[in-house]
Amino acid sequence: MIYIALVLGIMLLVAAGVLAWKNSQIIAEKNEDQGPSSSSLQYTVHMTDKWEDQDSLSLISLFHTSYVVEERESQAHLCRVTGIRGELKLYEAENVMLHNIRHAKLKGSLLSGMAMFDLAMNEDEKEVLTRLERDLMEQPDVKDR
Repeated sequence: MIYIALVLGIMLLVAAGVLAWKNSQIIAEKNEDQGPSSSSLQYTVHMTDKWEDQDSLSLISLFHTSYVVEERESQAHLCRVTGIRGELKLYEAENVMLHNIRHAKLKGSLLSGMAMFDLAMNEDEKEVLTRLERDLMEQPDVKDR
């Protein structure tokens, strides 16, 4: 009787191990489908006068704004960094872009902005692009000036 209970206990442990292993495989596949985590350091805000072809080798511009600084056009790009580690998490890069947009709008120097939704890899990036685009279209409050 004890041997039967021992064999059943071992079989239950083996079955639980197999189920746990299968579950971890399913979770790993799901994470691969969603792309890399937006909480990792894989973003940057690239400030430049002109987007160069060499920038495209390591940066994927997800959002772009143009504005005037000291009578010269400048650009800010929220970028996903490829191949190397970025400087910011997605929410940090969003905050930098929001600050740039709001500052340029208050000064009246914002020229344009555009979100590249087709380059977004996951829902987090799409949500950030939507929020940035919404902020870009809003009019600044007169009391903020």
